Formats: sequence, C-alpha cells, structure tokens
Amino acid sequence: MDEALKATTLTVTGMTCSGCASKVDTALRGLEGVQDVSLHYPDTTVGVLHGPAVTPEILRDAVTSLGFEVAAA
Repeated sequence: MDEALKATTLTVTGMTCSGCASKVDTALRGLEGVQDVSLHYPDTTVGVLHGPAVTPEILRDAVTSLGFEVAAA
C-alpha cells in the first residue's frame, strides 16, 4: 500500500437496501482523494482508502449529508 494512503473504517447506520448502500458508495467515491471504497450491503462497515487530505470528518459529512448516521469513524 502507498505510504501516503490511509484507511478509515466507518460504521454506517440507516442503510435499509442495496440502493442506500449504492448512494453511500457513490458519495464517498466522489470525494477528491478517495481511492477505493469497500461496502457490501447488508454489512454496515465501510472501508475507505484515501489520501492524507481526506479526514474522517469529511467522510462522515459525506455520509450524513445523505441522511445516514455514522456510528464510528
């Protein structure tokens, strides 16, 4: 793994279908600096591989703006 990349794990609550998971995946992948997203509904754990400029708060904001909650970041 590139030393500049970081991995963050989020626990997202409120996803009730694969469409919800797709929205979360798309929102996170759309952030500048995000390299990869690992999300497999119905699992609520989301793994994000990103550059150092992307903070857990940025990831959390992207998810909560969709109406979901982030239990851990």
